[in-house]
Amino acid sequence: MDARDKQEELTSKVKLTLDDAIKGLKIFALNPVGGLPDFFKGLGKERALAVGIAFGLFYVFCFVFSMGSLAEDLIYFLDFLDIKISSFQLILLSVGNFLSIVGASFLTRKIFRGYGQIQGDIFIAGVALTPISFLILFTKLLGIGNAEIVTVVAIIAITYTILMLYTGCNKISGIAETASALSVSAMIILSVWLYKILISMAFT
Repeated sequence: MDARDKQEELTSKVKLTLDDAIKGLKIFALNPVGGLPDFFKGLGKERALAVGIAFGLFYVFCFVFSMGSLAEDLIYFLDFLDIKISSFQLILLSVGNFLSIVGASFLTRKIFRGYGQIQGDIFIAGVALTPISFLILFTKLLGIGNAEIVTVVAIIAITYTILMLYTGCNKISGIAETASALSVSAMIILSVWLYKILISMAFT
């Protein structure tokens, strides 16, 4: 396979991943509970992994693109606290958040004796961060002055995220339904703990 063939293959895979991601967004918006496991199974491991990474990259983009602008809106507050955040640090913060959820999904799956592989953990992390990605983006576009609208969007985003985590734990990681609610709590706690470790390592 020559360089041209490899480039065409890569282009084809990227296009397929984008198509899968767009299809996933439509499913998540209409049926985040029932549609998520069927979508995952229909993709297969390789495409599910690609979609999870794509959503993770989308979160990183939204975070870096939006938080820099929001920081400027809060410049007085940031200056008062003597906080300066570079674009590279924003990337580290967002990537660390994605990786911490992947790790938390993996640990939760093991603790509650679920099944599956790392592809499922990455997929769960990516889709769970998608509502938060749109929340961050909408907050940047609307401005922090529209607090009422941002609050409504935040409630919707958090609700969808929790529903996706629950469905991911129960239907993708195979955690028993009786333990799925508790596993979501454990996953959130573990992700915060892992995030703290990753960020402390990155910024020291």
